[in-house]
Amino acid sequence: MELSGYWRNMLSVATAVALLSLAPPLARTARAQSPSPASSTATSNENDIRAATLLFYAAFNSALHGNLAPMSAVWSHRPDVTSLSAAGGHAKGWNEVYAGFQNMARLYPGGSIEARDMTVVAGKDMGYSVCIETGQLRSSEGPMVKFNQRATNIFRLEGGSWKLIHHHADSNLNEADASASR
Repeated sequence: MELSGYWRNMLSVATAVALLSLAPPLARTARAQSPSPASSTATSNENDIRAATLLFYAAFNSALHGNLAPMSAVWSHRPDVTSLSAAGGHAKGWNEVYAGFQNMARLYPGGSIEARDMTVVAGKDMGYSVCIETGQLRSSEGPMVKFNQRATNIFRLEGGSWKLIHHHADSNLNEADASASR
């Protein structure tokens, strides 16, 4: 018994020495990875993507109340934009994407939507946000229905502004994820 205790103590000492010997190289690595001016741009771009995402959801709410002008302002109007709605379908090009939002505003007047649990990643001229969309929609003939769904929003820097180039939402949210986002 005493012998195994001895070896256990020796192993603890050896582990501590090994970890202490790694401290200087790890400290140098940490300093080498500290934020540089380029990194602060990424943080600024991440903040810009977050703000652009929030503008998109404000524009979405505006569209659900009949005003689609803000939606037009947040989207790129280039032919490569796409939207995959939770309701289904695949819109490609600004005209199809815009028509999809017009249809949604007609089908679900007076609803509301917001982004929760947002994660943002940004590069120099592209970035994205993923979130849980939550809110309520009322069909023109029915009651208000609450929903939670996953969403991805991709942005591109165009003329100094972050423009939405792709939106994808789906309702494949499991119960645990839906509960966590409330």
